[in-house]
Amino acid sequence: MKNSNKTKGETLIYLKKKKFNIPKLIIIDSLSFQKKEKKIINKIKKNFHKDKIIIRSSSFSEDGLKKSNAGKFLSIPNIYPHQTQKLKDSINKVINSYNSKKNNQVIIQKMVKNVKLSGVCTTVDLHNYLPFTVINYSIGNNTEIVTSGKENTLSINIADKIYLKKNNKFFKFLKIIEKLIKFLKYKYLDIEFAIDKKNNVHLLQVRPVVIPKNKKIVSKNFYLANLTRLKKKIVKLQEENYDLLGSTSYFGVMADWNPAEIIGTKPKQLALSIYKELITDHVWSSNRYNYGFRNINKHHLMTTFFGTPFVDIRVDFNSWMPKNLDNSIATKLMEIYLKRLNKNKVYHDKVEFKILYTCLTLSTDKRFAKELKNNFSPKELKKLKTSLIKINQKAYEVSKEDLKKIEILKKNVAKISNSKMHEINKIYYLVEECKNNGTLAFAGLARCGFIAIDILNSFVESKIITTNQKNHFLNSIENIATDVNENYKLLNKKKFIEKYGHLRPNTYDITSLNYKEGYHIYFNKKSNFEKKNIVFKFSNQQKKIIKKYLIQKNLQISFNDLVKFIRSSIYYREYSKFIFTKCIDEIFKNLILLGKKYDIKRDDLAFLNIHQILELHDQLDPINVFKNIKKQINQNKVSYKKNLQMQLPEIITSWKDIYVYEKNLNIGNFITQKKIHNNIYELRKLTTLNNIKNKIVLIESADPGYDFLFSKKIGGLITKFGGQNSHMSIRCSELSIPAAIGIGEKRFELLKQKNSITLDCQNKKIY
Repeated sequence: MKNSNKTKGETLIYLKKKKFNIPKLIIIDSLSFQKKEKKIINKIKKNFHKDKIIIRSSSFSEDGLKKSNAGKFLSIPNIYPHQTQKLKDSINKVINSYNSKKNNQVIIQKMVKNVKLSGVCTTVDLHNYLPFTVINYSIGNNTEIVTSGKENTLSINIADKIYLKKNNKFFKFLKIIEKLIKFLKYKYLDIEFAIDKKNNVHLLQVRPVVIPKNKKIVSKNFYLANLTRLKKKIVKLQEENYDLLGSTSYFGVMADWNPAEIIGTKPKQLALSIYKELITDHVWSSNRYNYGFRNINKHHLMTTFFGTPFVDIRVDFNSWMPKNLDNSIATKLMEIYLKRLNKNKVYHDKVEFKILYTCLTLSTDKRFAKELKNNFSPKELKKLKTSLIKINQKAYEVSKEDLKKIEILKKNVAKISNSKMHEINKIYYLVEECKNNGTLAFAGLARCGFIAIDILNSFVESKIITTNQKNHFLNSIENIATDVNENYKLLNKKKFIEKYGHLRPNTYDITSLNYKEGYHIYFNKKSNFEKKNIVFKFSNQQKKIIKKYLIQKNLQISFNDLVKFIRSSIYYREYSKFIFTKCIDEIFKNLILLGKKYDIKRDDLAFLNIHQILELHDQLDPINVFKNIKKQINQNKVSYKKNLQMQLPEIITSWKDIYVYEKNLNIGNFITQKKIHNNIYELRKLTTLNNIKNKIVLIESADPGYDFLFSKKIGGLITKFGGQNSHMSIRCSELSIPAAIGIGEKRFELLKQKNSITLDCQNKKIY
């Protein structure tokens, strides 16, 4: 970099002389200030008069090509030059932050007026060293929000600036960045900036980004070539389909079956292939058809873009159309759904609550009146409502059959596990049993659980019960999480493992230790968990209102049966998951035995495609086949590493989104109305779990295997991914633990940088 030996302050003066828009500044040095304090203070007053100024660090050790201490030292904004004592104290505070007696510099700079947004830009992604520009910014006149690490910041990722629209707020700024790179002859810069209300861009700091020696930035040509390939795939998938409603499609990582939450945004091949086989290829649509929705069994729910699983949202939305709904109504409704999501991308993980109509509740009429009256005639709305009533009634009936399947699964898994069949045959039959009696039944019971929660929420919206009463009702329901924690306290290790040993954090990850293997890690201290026997009863007035609603809607279910349905659906949703995960654990157990026979390590098995094993069920010579399997594992490892070099948005509505996309803060799903302040604990590796009592635990995603956390009396829970009706939402609601589920990648990364936070669920805030 040209003039790379310059300090931050000297660089700014240098750029200002070259006609870049830098706010007025002067540089003083620490030793001179100690000797000539009065003279320097007068100089500052003379130069800045009544303008507000900011005192910035400019240490000789702060910036350079080989080392950077960016953000290490102090900056103090909003100082008036005539406040002599405050000015002196502020300069001394910045000097003292260097912790050095050597001579150092301090920048005195004019504060930018009428700022409409400000932020920090890096011309390389510093988390993954990917070749795109990242702009973190905040709206408003506070230029310190982003640099201070406060959470209410936004972000935009730009892989290729040619797709940035001319009316974009950063279009002019990108042109200035180009000039800076060309002028300074260095590609990787860290720039603080402010944009005023006249759209003038002010450069506040410019420094080189120091790339660690052990890191290599992904090639720009490689990255853009991959995006070109993906663009073609997206364009093809968005074309009209002869068998699907909707003129186009969108793609999201959390729209249905929550793949980002359950298997992650970059799952290994085994987790991905099992999830597809057990759920998202055909099981999901078969169950939905059983519950009264359209038959779209020809279509897979999930596709992958560079190893990231995305739900095909057009396929998903089609699957929510009641099978007896007129095609003309369904066609119009489909376009409304797509338009609604495109306009409100923040709802991509809440589509069943915010976008779609998938059952009838007390809120349905109000939603129709507000959202559909301009698009549908009263007759059409009546038909739609009738079809939703049938969906509810179907759920009341079919759920009983699904419960029977779960009990059949329990027996058959035990038979298979205790048989003398070869491991390959066991895996084949376990997969078939899991599909036919496990995930198929779970999908239905989860559907009932959703209807139950949706009806409960509508009781709150209709002011029949309060939010506190809803939470009290949920707390009164028996649940698996309570059973795990209570039995950990009551049972000895052997009996506990017999019942719960199959559970594991990250259910679909074979490398994750189950409770039997990792007992000493997950349960290293005796639990002080106390079961609370909570009773909830509806008042006579509440019963009267609900009974009246049931009669008016001709739902053909009594009040008592409805309450029983809600309670049982919420319980059996989690119970069925608890049972079918035993099947997955048995599949992994037999895969590990196979690996030992054919010299394939457990970590390597994670890169195996389950179909390669299923096909061996009919093979006569597995030994030669396993040679090819080992080759395929190595190829999958290579692909996995390449896929890690690609980053995509959580929701894609156009191929242009892969080149330029905003990473706005997800609202998240706040559970309970509690407020807690405490230290955070980011759960990265499941090896050391001491001292997390009362702490706010951060995990990327969550499934039944993380229920051990509740035995440790955590104070609160925050997850990157997860929906309003996801596993951990239900768990935390049942156990009355304050939580923010599915806050999104941007917000999650910001929280990881903090030591302690306040989780205010009632006001839906984290600070």
